[in-house]
Amino acid sequence: MKKNLFGALMLLIGFTTQLSAGDPPEIKETSPLYIKKKKATRSSEDGGDRTSKQVVKLNLSQLVLRNISLQYEYGFHKNMSGALGISYLLPIKIPATVFEPSPNGDGYQLPKFGGWSVTPEFRFYPGKKEEHQAPHGFYLAPYFRYSKYTLSADYYDLQPSGFSRLYKAKASFGGFTGGLMLGSQWIISEHFSIDWWILGGGAGKGKLTLEAKSDDPSLNLSAQEQADLKTDINNSMGELQNFSNGAVSIETTTNSAKVTIKGIPMASYRAFGICFGFAF
Repeated sequence: MKKNLFGALMLLIGFTTQLSAGDPPEIKETSPLYIKKKKATRSSEDGGDRTSKQVVKLNLSQLVLRNISLQYEYGFHKNMSGALGISYLLPIKIPATVFEPSPNGDGYQLPKFGGWSVTPEFRFYPGKKEEHQAPHGFYLAPYFRYSKYTLSADYYDLQPSGFSRLYKAKASFGGFTGGLMLGSQWIISEHFSIDWWILGGGAGKGKLTLEAKSDDPSLNLSAQEQADLKTDINNSMGELQNFSNGAVSIETTTNSAKVTIKGIPMASYRAFGICFGFAF
């Protein structure tokens, strides 16, 4: 027992003496300590320290608008990364302060608004990146986005007999935009990120679809009534006919009507967003 204690004490003395002499103990490359240390720094072949290559993020600022916006980013080079964003706007009722329905129940009721978008983007992180690599730092992000938004509402048509016919009305606007965004991202403690969307925007073109349909079996438009309906819709289009080179598509059935207009200008905005993410 005393011999084992004496041996341990002498080993400790020798170890501390070596440290005080400025010659730290050598850790072999096969040692678990060496492997752990090397994994922590994760130095890449193209220079600089790469702490994390991938980030999954949630846009916190969009939650106020009931919009769930997620993004995945992968750094494939010290100055470059690719990202894919998906957002879903939960359907919300337009408040009565914006749109007030008729008090007698005729006409449009409170509409609901919702939508979704998919945004692939390329990010360029300028600089030599000797200390931190993408996805860390200031970046320029060209992006491409497809978005679709829908406004739907019930429409009650009050007949002279007092009967009210219900129509399901819906307006959809969707299309592609391309643009550029400026931002900055910080990887914190290797496993967390804060991504600030400073300013960005894009432009493109979209398609507008307006449709109304009734499930009332008593509504059965004849061929002549459908032709008259098309004429009435076409005469009421106004400036919307300036798009699609004046070619507005109008479709009718015995109980429905649908209008499609292409080539309408569409814009996208990306600014003042704060995303919090997990990096790995």
